[in-house]
Amino acid sequence: KFCLEATKDEDAGGGGAVPDNPEQVLEAMDPQQRSWLEDALKDMSVDVIQQLGNGIKILMSDATDLDEKEETLDCLEDWLGNIDMAVNFHKIGGFACIRKCLVSQHPSLRTGAAHLVAEICQNNEYCQDKLVQEGFLELLCNQLDSDDDEACRVKALYSISCLCRDYTPGREAFSKLDGWSIVVRAILSDIPKLRTKGCFFLGVACDDNPKTVEELARMGLVQQLASILQVPLELTHEHVLRLLLTLVQHSQDARKEAIDPALGIESALKDRLVEGQGKDEFRESVAHITNLMKLCSTKDD
Repeated sequence: KFCLEATKDEDAGGGGAVPDNPEQVLEAMDPQQRSWLEDALKDMSVDVIQQLGNGIKILMSDATDLDEKEETLDCLEDWLGNIDMAVNFHKIGGFACIRKCLVSQHPSLRTGAAHLVAEICQNNEYCQDKLVQEGFLELLCNQLDSDDDEACRVKALYSISCLCRDYTPGREAFSKLDGWSIVVRAILSDIPKLRTKGCFFLGVACDDNPKTVEELARMGLVQQLASILQVPLELTHEHVLRLLLTLVQHSQDARKEAIDPALGIESALKDRLVEGQGKDEFRESVAHITNLMKLCSTKDD
């Protein structure tokens, strides 16, 4: 019916009368033409479960070339955005091929697999549960912390964020793996995307759960963030400042540490404020600095 409606004007020959009812068009069609159309439409239909099974076979095979595996991961991403399809994918053993790709020697497969994990687990508690139970957090933590490919590390962080946000069992499992320390190391790296995404993830985690705020404060995150702010103002500082502000606003222990003169946060904030004032690219940073200086001032303490 869709095809008949879409081609109605073409079939009209630029002015011939065409019935508005697609069923009438089909009934009036020449039997041979109708048979051809029905066969064509039948060939166009896709058995998605069969295609998922084929994708698993391709990714599990050591004989398949790299290009075909990369293309298969792209196709799976399109299909598995649907919650039901993602659940079916697990039930037919699909997570095994993701695991295989996560430990592949090829960075493109590690990156693609990590991204696929992120797509599968968003708003999908069934898949989040299975991914945690089957040890995917451990694989992703290792990829984030140790992979020598920058894109792989960034995708691993994205996957971890999707797996832990709004899912308490995932966040608790991540904490038991000392995952917060791994994210902090990513923030302290010289890779801008890791710093930006790491700060965003920790900020959201703090907003979602007060226990996470206290846990990060006890780990010395305030001191780590303060060390980043000792250098001249740069664009990634916006996210560092936002995370620091979140900690100081939600934790008395974090605030006490921040106002300790030995840490040097107040003087660093004054220097960064001078560097950022009047510059559009640092507008958010200046706003965060202003709020932090009010909270971290030692004059009233």
